[in-house]
Amino acid sequence: MAKKKPSALEALTRHDEERLAMQTKGAELRRAAALELGLIVLDAGGSRLGADALRRLIADAVAAPSQDRPARERAGKPAVPRTGAAVESEENSRG
Repeated sequence: MAKKKPSALEALTRHDEERLAMQTKGAELRRAAALELGLIVLDAGGSRLGADALRRLIADAVAAPSQDRPARERAGKPAVPRTGAAVESEENSRG
């Protein structure tokens, strides 16, 4: 037997329930990530810094362009490894 197409009201209710579930899952993942990062900071000796100094250092580190990322990635373009036909095509176009 064919399934009944859900009404817009049922679909909206299901959507709201899914959004709530995603928000709950997001909060759990955020707490887990915070714990993981906190352990990294403690292992690196971060407990010797005050909370304000630590916040400033982290904010500065996150805002600063990383020296180990390619300029292309910093410009918002993903750094994709070039292999195969793409490399051959570029080499052939250079002559």
